[in-house]
Amino acid sequence: MARVAGSIGAALIVIGFFLPWLDGTGAFAARDFSGFDLARLVRNFEIATPNQGSQLRATAIALYLVPALAVNGAVLGWFLGRASAIAMLVGGLYAAAILGVALMLSLVSWTDLGDVLGAPRLGFLVSAAGCALVTQNAVALLLANRALAPVEE
Repeated sequence: MARVAGSIGAALIVIGFFLPWLDGTGAFAARDFSGFDLARLVRNFEIATPNQGSQLRATAIALYLVPALAVNGAVLGWFLGRASAIAMLVGGLYAAAILGVALMLSLVSWTDLGDVLGAPRLGFLVSAAGCALVTQNAVALLLANRALAPVEE
C-alpha cells in the first residue's frame, strides 16, 4: 500500500511541476510560473548573461530534477529493499527542499525574485502534497524494512 501511495505522491509532484507554482508580480503580474517555467526562465537568463552561466545552469538543473527524482523514487519504490525506500525518501525531500527555496525566494524581500514572484498557486500546493505523501510513505517503507530485518546478536 505504501508503494502505491508513494507512486501517487510522485505523480502529484510531476503534475504540480507543470501547473502554476507562483503568481507573477510587478511587471510580471499577468503571468504565473510553473516549475517548468521557472527552470526555462533561469535557463534563458543563462543564455543572456554568460558571466553567471554556471550558477544559473545549476539552478535550472536543480529545478528540472524535481520531477525526475520523484519518478525515479516511485519506480525504485516498487523494488524490494531499503535502497528503494531511500530513493523514494530522497525524491520527496529534494522536491520539498526546492519548493521551500522557491517559496522563500518569493517571500523574502532581500532577493530580486521577491519583485517577480508572488503567492503560491495550485501547482505549488499539489507538488507540496505529493512531497508529503512520498516522504511519509518512504518513511513507512523504511520502518517496515527495519521491522522485518533480522536481529543480529
